[in-house]
Amino acid sequence: MADSLDNCPCSGKNMSNLAAPWVLLTLYRQPALHGYELTRIIRAHIEAAGMHINMTGLYRHLNMLEKRGMLVSQWDTESSGPAKRRYVLTEDGKACLQRWLKTLNMQAQLIEAFFDQAQGLLHRGALPMAGDASTSCCR
Repeated sequence: MADSLDNCPCSGKNMSNLAAPWVLLTLYRQPALHGYELTRIIRAHIEAAGMHINMTGLYRHLNMLEKRGMLVSQWDTESSGPAKRRYVLTEDGKACLQRWLKTLNMQAQLIEAFFDQAQGLLHRGALPMAGDASTSCCR
């Protein structure tokens, strides 16, 4: 049973790491970052929360956001070393970040309400015990 729960969505492993809003927020705070700098900053935030981020997936997010017009990039050939892409947030990207803030705020309120109800049930002993075969989840 424990093995099946380790790979279950309830473990949090398959939850979104919210890479897109992290990209937008990071570029809002620090405009014109190279891809490597941007990914380093985002990785630090996500890994500080105990989660892992796939760096290839993060670059896919950058490409997707650029195709949608949320950011633009250009090659920086003036810095030392090989040319690097420098990313800048667009006005549409700023508007998208505002929408993310509203959406995430609403989700945070829903999560808080969930915790309030779940903790009330836990204190009354109304939730099933872990390992109870009749309540296994995510089969």
